[in-house]
Amino acid sequence: MEQAAEDLRKLKGIGNMLVKRLQEAGLDSFAKVALAGEEDLKKIKGLNPNNISSIKTQAQQLAQSDQSETVTGIEGLEKRLGEVKLKVQTLAETTRERFQEELAGKWGKKLSCDLGRIEETLNLLNLDGKRGSKRAGKALSKVDKRVAGLKEDASLKKVHKTLKRARKAVEKAVK
Repeated sequence: MEQAAEDLRKLKGIGNMLVKRLQEAGLDSFAKVALAGEEDLKKIKGLNPNNISSIKTQAQQLAQSDQSETVTGIEGLEKRLGEVKLKVQTLAETTRERFQEELAGKWGKKLSCDLGRIEETLNLLNLDGKRGSKRAGKALSKVDKRVAGLKEDASLKKVHKTLKRARKAVEKAVK
């Protein structure tokens, strides 16, 4: 209810008291205000009848932008997640090609363990909801930045450290 009140205050001409009255009338979201009839809105005490059409227009625009942001945000995050996974896999393949002999020992185990853990953690990212998608977006940006910032002549130890830091960034977002 508190989040809806925050949202309704974005409407020009709506203050705390009108938010309460709108909520009491069952109008607790932009979409509901936009769909409400002018007669229903005129019944709400304190709402200026001259502002009703403006408030409905604002509510309609805000309802549409909220809906499109959610769809775009989730779709955008899913796309970025796919891109980051591809970059991590590409990094792994190039590292295996460059360090074939060294990967036979403990470094090979460490690298494969890091790759497995980062892929698992990327799959656990929560892309739904505002808080989860915001955290996921930050984590994906960190992973992308770390992997992209890795130079082609980086040592095996540097690749390992980069993957470990990237995994930790994603794990922090999953928590």
